[in-house]
Amino acid sequence: MDINKLATQLGISVPDINTIRQTVVTQAFENNIGVRALVLLSQYPFLIIGPIAEVVSDYLVIEAEITNITELDGEKFRVHIDDIEVFYIEKENRPIPDIRNGMND
Repeated sequence: MDINKLATQLGISVPDINTIRQTVVTQAFENNIGVRALVLLSQYPFLIIGPIAEVVSDYLVIEAEITNITELDGEKFRVHIDDIEVFYIEKENRPIPDIRNGMND
């Protein structure tokens, strides 16, 4: 897709790839409030799985059902969109698998 055309569609006057990325990712989360998402952050590395609670400016608020640090399960996280390396938003008939299935037996 042409970056200039995409910038125009998003209402961005100057085609800046970082602004376009941030806008598209933010819209994806805003359009799926209440839906489960898997989010990978590179800083730790850190994994969060849970429903999208809200999007505030360029922050995702997600209610963690599962993290890679068990003690943080059940917490609410506020994640800056730029810190997200990879994400998957659950779709009908394509759920996020239970990654702990059998691990706590």
